[in-house]
Amino acid sequence: MADKQQKLDALKRLSLLFDDGAYELLDGSADTGARIAHGTIYGTAAFAYVEGGCGAFGTATAGKLSKVYDLAEKTGSPVVAVYDSKGVDLQGGGLTLDACAELLHRCSRVSGVVPQIAVVAGTCGGFESVCASLADVCLMESKAEFFLTAPFNDLSDSDARKIAGTAEYAQKASAAAVVCDGEEDLFAKTRQLVGMLPSNNLEAPPFCDFSEPEKAPAEDAVLGTVDAGSEIELFAGKGLSSRTYLATVLGSPVGVVSVSGRVCRNDSLKISRLAQLCDAFSLPVVTFLDSEGFLVSADNDMNGGIRNAAILAHTLSQATTVKVTVVTGNAIGSLFSVICGKSASDLRLAWDGAVIGELAPKAAVAVMWPDRIEKDSDIERLAVQYAAEEESAGKAFENGIIDKVIAPENTRSAVSAALDMLAPKRVTNVSRKHGNMPY
Repeated sequence: MADKQQKLDALKRLSLLFDDGAYELLDGSADTGARIAHGTIYGTAAFAYVEGGCGAFGTATAGKLSKVYDLAEKTGSPVVAVYDSKGVDLQGGGLTLDACAELLHRCSRVSGVVPQIAVVAGTCGGFESVCASLADVCLMESKAEFFLTAPFNDLSDSDARKIAGTAEYAQKASAAAVVCDGEEDLFAKTRQLVGMLPSNNLEAPPFCDFSEPEKAPAEDAVLGTVDAGSEIELFAGKGLSSRTYLATVLGSPVGVVSVSGRVCRNDSLKISRLAQLCDAFSLPVVTFLDSEGFLVSADNDMNGGIRNAAILAHTLSQATTVKVTVVTGNAIGSLFSVICGKSASDLRLAWDGAVIGELAPKAAVAVMWPDRIEKDSDIERLAVQYAAEEESAGKAFENGIIDKVIAPENTRSAVSAALDMLAPKRVTNVSRKHGNMPY
């Protein structure tokens, strides 16, 4: 895998990362195969630690990466760590282990303070995979290797074993948020991502150049709302009914969630992860919802469906960043409460024609209007009537369940107006050490 790709050395990777290929080296030695540097990425000052694939990770390299985190914390600047090594230095003994433990502490210490971007360009295994997974976003080259325990040590014949260590495996494990083909694309995506994040949690998000969307919202609600070409999809390998992005709207960075279909345990978790990232750095979250609820599956519930739904509810409720929801189709049952509740969304918009209710229309008719059903064919007709009379967007507006009914073609202007109106939002949560999220 990793040894078959066209790999670059550390200095070449630094030139691809920083503006105009310009940077300042902050170490005096390349003996470890890793370099650290300072430069700008779309005008944002940033620090980088970059491995070149020709050394093992030991006390010297751990010291370099620790130095980067020290400087980033002091200056409030993003950290980009590029992983491609031959593994942990086995001759360091306890000193290497201790240096690794200290580095994990530094990664955790600045979590939510400065953006941390991990870039897996070659082999990233064992301890380094833990460091990479502590980052806010991890990007991976499609032929790189990413694992916690070496795949060859697993002698089973499971499906997971067959793809262990690959980019496909890392995506399915939610370890890699973005997979790119080739290092040129990998570093271009890394630059784009850093350019959409603020330098730290006290800075306002940057303003980006933008172009009008090429699609109409009715064709694709997301691509018809965000700026053309601005979207970076995260966690595409998890959750079949949801898509999560970082993008811009009129040049302002936002997190975007699109839900289409029943939400499974993986959907809940990936939406939570995006919302948590956005909340940490004060990026608004815009959610497009068209779903009849959570997945109906005992297996899904037992394997995390209930717990992850609770995590999603907790994350959205506690997030103090701006939250806007657009119901583009169905919003049925407890999923509406989790995603569109007043604590989960500051402003709730709905397309004219959306259906919002406790039950899907056909089920509601069977419960609420059983006396009107004389034959099976009545259910279809009555469901249409029930949706129009009891679960329409207009009815939801009358009941105060949503805040505004909009035409699909006005989605971009309505969302941008909502974001502008809510920009001054200030909310402080109850004082406490931390919430007890049900992991």
